[in-house]
Amino acid sequence: MIVEKRISLAATADQAWNVVIDFAAWFCDAVEIADIRPGARAEFRWEGSGSRAAVFEDVEVPTFLAFRWLPFELDENGAAFPRPQARVEISVTPSDEGVEVHVVERRLDGALAEAAR
Repeated sequence: MIVEKRISLAATADQAWNVVIDFAAWFCDAVEIADIRPGARAEFRWEGSGSRAAVFEDVEVPTFLAFRWLPFELDENGAAFPRPQARVEISVTPSDEGVEVHVVERRLDGALAEAAR
């Protein structure tokens, strides 16, 4: 399964990058990130529905960011339940209008079967 979204922005790559890494402004209600670098962990929170952790895998400032969701989610009470692993890739590329931000989330092979165990 693939979820994909493209958006054009009248911005520079650096400006778009700053928007992309401000996850609480466009993606979740709150986020804990110590550092955005390969191997660093992030925890995304949504009010009323819990949180999910991810690990950054690839980072090329200001053009590319990829993270892998961990195979579980925490509900609002902190109870863990399995979720499929997926990789999210966010790229920022030049366009006629400024830049294009492309977000792709792909489930990893076997992720659904592993989450059901």
